Amino acid sequence: MKIKLVPIFLLIFVLLAGCVKDNKLAISSSDIDKIKVKLIKKETIKEGNFYTIKLINGSNFVIKQNNLYVSFPIKINPNALKGNEYKVEAKENKLDIQPGEEMVLSVFMPFEGVDKTMLGIEKPSYQLVGYLEKIDENHHFGESGSLTNK
Repeated sequence: MKIKLVPIFLLIFVLLAGCVKDNKLAISSSDIDKIKVKLIKKETIKEGNFYTIKLINGSNFVIKQNNLYVSFPIKINPNALKGNEYKVEAKENKLDIQPGEEMVLSVFMPFEGVDKTMLGIEKPSYQLVGYLEKIDENHHFGESGSLTNK
């Protein structure tokens, strides 16, 4: 009888070993909320708007890769805006932004070919997409919002 129980115990042990929790980094929305995008300066010239933006990694994780985009929302009516697929990527970005590190980025939004009456030029928005600690789908993050309401 004891010999019949040994395979059962081995099977149970193998099944339990497969259920051990993987010690992956747990990245939560509160970690992502600690990554800040702040408008430092806006300059308007005839050709367009120039923005100086600070990206602050307040999380406990390395931002392995990221892209920051700025766009002018589209006016639906005087009180409503919607997203715009046309966006410009920030310059001076880098890989591996350490916890506590701040990056100063720049974006030039040209007015050439733009119908200013159809866009919320006074309310630019940003989109930040990237990876925390590791480049895979489990560590991908994104956030967006108004650049001027920061």
